[in-house]
Order: sequence, then C-alpha cells, then structure tokens
Amino acid sequence: MASMATDSSSTTELNLSATEGSRHVQAWRNPTLLLVLMAFASLAVRLAAFAHWGIGAIDSEGTEYARIAQNLRAGVGYVGMTSPGLQLSFPPLFPLLIAAASLVTPNYEWAGRIVCLVLGSLLPLPVFGIAARLFDRRIGYVAAVLAMGYPVLVKLSFSVLAEAPYITLLLTAVYVVLCALDRPTIVRFCLVGGLFGLAYLTRQEAVSPLLIALFVAMCFTGGSWTDRGKRIAAALAVFLVVALPEIIYLYRATGQLRLEGKSPLIYAEEIRTAIGEKNNEANPDEWALHSIDASLQRTGTANRPQADVARDTRISFRELARIQKRAIRKNIPLVMETLSTRWMGSPFLFALAFLGILRRPWKRRLLSSYVYVLLVPCAVIGAMLLVTWYMARFYFVLLPFLLIWAANGLVGVALWTKASLQVVGWRWISPPIAKWMVPGLLGVVILVYPIKGLWSIWEFRQSSPATQRVKELGVWIGQQQKGQVTIMDRYTPLAFHANAQWLGFPYCDSNLALRFLDAAKVDYVILRQGEKYTDYYHDWVTNGIPHPRAERLDVAIDLRGTGITVFRWHREGSDSLGKPKPLR
Repeated sequence: MASMATDSSSTTELNLSATEGSRHVQAWRNPTLLLVLMAFASLAVRLAAFAHWGIGAIDSEGTEYARIAQNLRAGVGYVGMTSPGLQLSFPPLFPLLIAAASLVTPNYEWAGRIVCLVLGSLLPLPVFGIAARLFDRRIGYVAAVLAMGYPVLVKLSFSVLAEAPYITLLLTAVYVVLCALDRPTIVRFCLVGGLFGLAYLTRQEAVSPLLIALFVAMCFTGGSWTDRGKRIAAALAVFLVVALPEIIYLYRATGQLRLEGKSPLIYAEEIRTAIGEKNNEANPDEWALHSIDASLQRTGTANRPQADVARDTRISFRELARIQKRAIRKNIPLVMETLSTRWMGSPFLFALAFLGILRRPWKRRLLSSYVYVLLVPCAVIGAMLLVTWYMARFYFVLLPFLLIWAANGLVGVALWTKASLQVVGWRWISPPIAKWMVPGLLGVVILVYPIKGLWSIWEFRQSSPATQRVKELGVWIGQQQKGQVTIMDRYTPLAFHANAQWLGFPYCDSNLALRFLDAAKVDYVILRQGEKYTDYYHDWVTNGIPHPRAERLDVAIDLRGTGITVFRWHREGSDSLGKPKPLR
C-alpha cells in the first residue's frame, strides 16, 4: 500500500511538472511576449552597432529637422537652416517628435537620434506582421530577424533622417491595410486613414500607397459598392483630419490648396536651371539655387523664402511634361545604379526576393494582399523617376519589402535543402541542422554583405566618426561667442553644432561674393578643399580670401586631413557680432 501511495505521489508530481512545463512553453509561444522580445532584441542590435560604428557630426538633412524643432521650442516658428523664412518642404511630425524628445535631453541632435532609435527598433514588428499575414508566422520571424540586422536599417536607426520613423509608420499602415482587406470594416479603414495620415506628416509620399490601398480595397473587398464606398470615404475622412493642419499651414504660406510644398520648389529650380543652360552658365544647377544679382539681391531659389518661391512659381502643362521627361531620362540610369549597389544587397537580396515572390502559387483569398505589397514599392520607384531631386536614401523604404519576400525565399531554400538531403540519404546530419544549414548561410550573407556599402551613402558618410572634428570645430566656434553668429559654408552640420545661422556661398564672381559677406553679415567663412563650385571658391581655397578683413584662424581643433580652413570675417564698420538673431 505504501509503495502504491508513493507511486501515486510520483505520478502526481510528474503530471504537475508536465503541466508547469507546458504552461512555460505556452508562455514563450505567447505572441505579445515574442513581439516585446523582438523589439528589445532589435534595440540591442542597434545599440551594439552604435557602439561599434560610432558617430560624428549630424548629417545635413538632420540639421534641418533638428533646427526646426529647436526654433519651435524657442517660439521662432517653423523655420529651418537652409532657407530664410518658413520651411515648406519638410513635413512636421519628425520635428515635433524631436521637440518632444528634447524635453528629455537639451541636445537636439541626440533628441533626433533617440526618436530614430526608438521607431527604427520597432520596424521588425510590422515586418513580422506583414510576412505572417502573407505567408505564416515562421516566415514572419525570419523576416523580422532580417529587419533587425540589415545594416542600412540598423545605421538608419541612429541617424537623424526622417526615413527611420517614416518606414516604420508606413509598414505599420501597410500591415493594417492587409488586415482591412482580410476583414473589411469601417473601424479598420479609419485606422488605415489615421496611420497613413501620420506617415504623410513624416514624408508626404505616403499619399501614393494610401491611394493604392483604397483602389485595391474598391476592387477586391467584399460587400456592395455602397459598402466599399463608405469604407473608403471613412479612410479618406480620417486621413484628411490628421493631415488638415499641414494643408492649412501650406495654404496660409502659399495661398494655394496643396498636399505638399516641395514640388513648386523643384519646378522653380528646374525652370531656372533651363535659363542657366541657355545663358551658358558653368554650373546651371548651382546658379539656379544660389545666384545673386549685381545689387546683391538673392535670386536663387535656395536663397529666397520658400513661400515666395512657391507663390511665384507658375508652370504650364507643357513645361511640366518637359521637366518630367527630363527627370525620367536622367533618373533611369540612377535608379538602375542604386538598385545594383552593395548596400541594397544586390544581387543576393533581389534573387531571394524574386524566389519568394514566385516560390508558390498565390492564394486566391490573399491575392489583394500580394498585389498591394508589390504595388507599394513599385510606386516608390515610379514616383522617384518623375522627381528631379534624386537621393539614394529615397530607396531605403524598399528594403523591408525586399526582406519580407526574401524571408519567404529563404524558407523555400530550407525546404528544398531538407528534401534534397532526404533523397541523398545523409543520416549523419540531424534534420533541423540539415534544413536550415544553407538558408542560414544565405541569411548571414544578406546581413553581412551590405556592410561595406554603407559608407557609399552620402548621409552616412556625413555622420561617420571621420566627421568628428567637424563637429568639434562647430562646437569650438560656438563657444567663442556670446550671441549667434552667421557661418558661410557649403554644408550645414558645422553651423548647426556651432548653434549658428548658416548661409550658402553665392553663385557669382569674387567681387560680388566679397561684397555679399558684408551684406549678409557673415562672421565666419568655412572653405573646404576638393569642393567643386565657382572659380572664386577654388581661388579662395587655394590662396585664401583676397581681402584684408578676412582673418585666417589657427583654431584649437586639429583639422589636419579634413581639408577645412576657417576665416573670421571682420565686417565693415564694426567688429561686433551684432544683436542675437533668431536661429535659421
């Protein structure tokens, strides 16, 4: 009897232990817990990369966002660094987030990096959601791991670029679109409109994927046409509510009802570039942006307030067609070059993504989701073909979509490997290892291969540790003054770190440039070797500024190897810095 009681007790203990083990396993299979762990793992990867790669000065794009945030906090208004007056081409959400983060740290550069780090670390979550909806959770986890460690996305997370928050918001909106296509309800389409509204306030290109989503919903979702129309109307209504402050701001600044303020600036530059070409200017693009006339009036589009440029720009349909034809002709080679770069993972990432698209026939019930996830990146490429401002970072948004399809391709390789080894009959390799051996190696290649290509991206070079002395020089100049100074330079980061106003070099001859230094109340002139600009700029770099009031400084910062020379300009009639001015 005693032994039977002992056996019964042991059995009960084993059952309790098995139950606890089962609960433990179920806890680790909890989707919420896994998503939280995924986010923390993504953050850890980015912090480790930050510690390994390091940083230098803030990049030029980041200076504009950070300065807008700084001016908002100071009560100056929505004013940046690169042009006088209101900033129209940079949407407000990213600067507002930086301004909010500046409540934690008074350093606006670090506030911008914190925003990008937090939102960049969350990117694997919508990537997982999209891949799991298109395929299954296993492929979702593979896609999330790729998004955690892909070098461009990691580096982007501690740069001060709007692409970091924008990509996360866009992928989240795309995930909600897939949910809405699967089970269309008014509430879900309202959420679609709200998320795309936030994405629009980060980068205004988000309008295109919203319109594509509504078109797909109209064509593929169930219900009567009236029901479909109500859902689409709800999404548009919520989007407009979120976007309305920006639309009103642009209307008040320009007198025009529009969704974005960048296109009139682009068209104005293109029109002036064509004039410069007819006038045989040596560099018509720079003349269009930075020219001044004989009376020192700023005539270039970048020298004037953006609101004035937008109001004055009128373009005919014929001229618009000419500009877009020129953009297509110019950008097609650049697009092909960008898509074949190492940082884009070419050719490995594209090959796996192509395999992922075609690995299996598409499921009928998911057809609309497949179509939508393919159309969004295609729309990005198509839109960039029509824009004359071409930058490689515009294509960062393609990477998560490629990684989602590539994850499906990797799982396909895993299944092929397992089946092939079973046919061969190799028993000495355990099935799990055999299954993931080849795709594991391919995954490592995808994550390691692009690293060397990072520094070919201009924005990443600008913020690399090699620019640390540029940052130190800016801080040093800022420490010499009690008020704000004006720094003339080719790029904005140094002036940002000096807490100074920035002014670009005028496109003109040497005599006009010297007169402009007084008219613009310049305090410091930064000359950089190797810069190709005007003849006078090259002469100043080589021989110094040809004027007795230009004092070459021996600064306290070691600038060897940077090619930077600093001149203090003593303005005519006064050596004082004048009254402090609003930061621009």
